[in-house]
Amino acid sequence: MSSNVSIIGAGAWGTAFAIHLARMGIETKLWVRESDVCNNIRENRRNNTFLPDIEIPDIVYPTTDLNEALCEAKIVFWAVPTQFLRDVVENANCHSNAIHIAMSKGIERDKWEFPYQILGSNLGTDELVVLSGPSFAEEVAKGLPTVIVSASENIKLARSVQKLVSNKNLRAYVNTDPLGVSLSGAYKNIIAIASGISEGLGLGHNTRSALITRGLSELTRLGKKLGADRNTFFGVAGVGDMVLTCTSNLSRNYSFGIRVGTGENPQDILSEMKQVAEGVFTTFGAIYFADKFDVDIPIAKSVHRIIWENSSPQNEVIRLMERPLKNEWA
Repeated sequence: MSSNVSIIGAGAWGTAFAIHLARMGIETKLWVRESDVCNNIRENRRNNTFLPDIEIPDIVYPTTDLNEALCEAKIVFWAVPTQFLRDVVENANCHSNAIHIAMSKGIERDKWEFPYQILGSNLGTDELVVLSGPSFAEEVAKGLPTVIVSASENIKLARSVQKLVSNKNLRAYVNTDPLGVSLSGAYKNIIAIASGISEGLGLGHNTRSALITRGLSELTRLGKKLGADRNTFFGVAGVGDMVLTCTSNLSRNYSFGIRVGTGENPQDILSEMKQVAEGVFTTFGAIYFADKFDVDIPIAKSVHRIIWENSSPQNEVIRLMERPLKNEWA
């Protein structure tokens, strides 16, 4: 499985994973949307826009031709932000008989699909794996140790990808719940924004811990209604990724939240960001599923009101704290 590998998307995560695979001796085609980024990688072996500080090995081959990246590929990693993934897939004329691996985290607005579902419906395949977990791009690119999960309903397929991506720096576990893994990767970004807002407001460590804990409760309630495995939310892709994303300035969602909490306008922040804070758009999907299945998700709804309905963070803190008292597990 170590040949004919492509990564679609050369943001920080796609670039970092190409570097990771290259360090394992795996030649990789890397599809780059921006021609200037592609030229920079070719000429200087750097992605100055999204991951400037780390050299990209020579066995990573950048291209702006999507079909060139796909046609001979046997394994395709999709690292395109969720809200743009469908457009990219629909513009690909060459669909090889490949294993497709979803690496984006989010819920598509309006169609309410997770990345692996977008791939499945558009590529007409069930050879799908979700790769997720606590994995900041910069740290993976540097070769710092971490763990992720390779999730597929086809356990043999999940194990194949597990073996492909694992080395002494990155350890993959197998999971058979791609839905739960996908929901975890999406929802933790919403809670990370909430955690960042609390930091920006100066609310302290207790508040952040409360948001993580109750955010995990929201995720678990919603996931149960969607039919996911409850154990997933207490594993690598669930609590593991949530704790990471809710506590570090390397998280775009957490950093976005800090800026909102210190008084900046959410829409102004979005207009100047080079990379996508997925949680900003995931609130729509979370609320859609919560309303559909009658699930209480107060933190996610507060984040949505702050970003999209001009509610103040201070008012949302009061709203959350003055909710009716309840049993912890209700």
